[in-house]
Amino acid sequence: MGDVNSEELQRRLPARHQCKDCDKWYGQEDDEYGPCMYKHARKEKRYVTYGYHDCDEVEELQRRVERWRARRSESSPSGT
Repeated sequence: MGDVNSEELQRRLPARHQCKDCDKWYGQEDDEYGPCMYKHARKEKRYVTYGYHDCDEVEELQRRVERWRARRSESSPSGT
C-alpha cells in the first residue's frame, strides 16, 4: 500500500474504525476506556485509549482495508 498514514487508510474503509471495534483493544463497556495492545507492546506511556477514538494504528488499518477489499471483490459478480 505504500507509505500511507492512518487518516488515508480510514478513508478507504466503509466506516471509520474505532478502538472499540478492534480485537486488540480490551476496553470496559461501562467506562469506555481500555488498553490498546499495539500501544502497550511498544511500551507507550499512554496505551489506555477511549473506545470511540478513531484507530491510528497503521498496521491494524492496513489489515482492515485489505480484508474489506477482499470481501468486496468476492461478493462482486464481475470479479473486480
